[in-house]
Order: sequence, then C-alpha cells, then structure tokens
Amino acid sequence: MVALILAVVGICGVISYALAQRTQELGIRMALGATRGDVLKLVIGRRLALAGAGILIGLIAPFTLTRLLARYVPARRAMRVDPIVALRYE
Repeated sequence: MVALILAVVGICGVISYALAQRTQELGIRMALGATRGDVLKLVIGRRLALAGAGILIGLIAPFTLTRLLARYVPARRAMRVDPIVALRYE
C-alpha cells in the first residue's frame, strides 16, 4: 500500500512539473483559439500514451527478464565447472 501511495505521489509530481514547464505553450495555444477541451485532450492524450507505453513495458519486461534469468543461472553455473573435474566424473 505504501509503495502504491509513493508511486502515485511521484507520478503526480512529475506530471505537475511537466505541466508547469509547458504553461507558456498552453497559454499560447489558448490565445490562438484552442478551447479548454482541446488543451485538456492534448495534455491527457500525451499522458495516456506515456502511461500505456509504461504499462506495456511493465507487462513485457518481467516475462522476458524472468526467462533470461532462469537460463542465465544454470549457464553461469555450467561455466564455473572445471573441465578436468567434469572429464574425470565420467
């Protein structure tokens, strides 16, 4: 639960900072005729695209890394075997 709260606070902070950096741009867009709805769609659309990319990476990466690590550990163990000991074993 604490991790979830920290993640939400962190994401809100990053989004707030990014919007503060774009205040001038958004003001210019509105001065040129963009409605509040257009600006809202622009801001939310980009954030949803980033969130979607993050979710996609978050779903794919664990499966890929788990398989990689499951194969890496035995391979690493096999590399540590002394060849002479392995030949004597048989």
